[in-house]
Amino acid sequence: MHTAHWTGYENRRSRMIERLAQMGIGQPVLQAMAGVPRHLFVEEALRTRAYDEMSLPLGLGQTISQPYTVAKMTELLWGKTPQSMRRVLEIGTGCGYQTAVLLALGLPEIYSVERLRPLHERAKQHLRAAGLLAQARMVCGDGYLGLPDVAPFDGILVTAAPTEIPLPLLQQLAIGGRMVLPLDEGGVQYLWLIEKTAQGYRETCVQRANFVPLVSGSDAP
Repeated sequence: MHTAHWTGYENRRSRMIERLAQMGIGQPVLQAMAGVPRHLFVEEALRTRAYDEMSLPLGLGQTISQPYTVAKMTELLWGKTPQSMRRVLEIGTGCGYQTAVLLALGLPEIYSVERLRPLHERAKQHLRAAGLLAQARMVCGDGYLGLPDVAPFDGILVTAAPTEIPLPLLQQLAIGGRMVLPLDEGGVQYLWLIEKTAQGYRETCVQRANFVPLVSGSDAP
């Protein structure tokens, strides 16, 4: 019975990977996502939907992004020179699934910040269940401020939408670094890639997006 239960998830995960490949996601990210048991990161009642192409509620007004969104953001961060991507900061741990995918890519240093203590604790439980917790540095705090003590970061991934790019995060991005984030522009969200060069910033609008708002300490409830 137990074996059949897990086989069902394996089959669903295989179908998700095939779908993402058809949607244009490349091999490194596909391999990483194939190695992460997404169903361990969602509510038990929703586990049969874990590999469907949809976002799912986590409680506390938060969601886990649909697989394609996670894959696309990861691929944008990974870029063409992944060997330079060593220290990565994730803003908005949520359930920990995006963290797990970054870990599965083999990135050496990953820091993840979550503002909501219950989600922070739950993400640690999920990563522990997936056998990945020891590799991530989990912080409960205001992601808008980043982690200046650990900066600079080669990559910064923001999984909630601010109305403008947080200045502290721009300042903590290394030269040659990449930031991937959704921006809320008057109620319409777009996913952006920000690349920091010695001459300044290069900004690329990628696609429409749909994320929960990025909340800072000053406007937190």
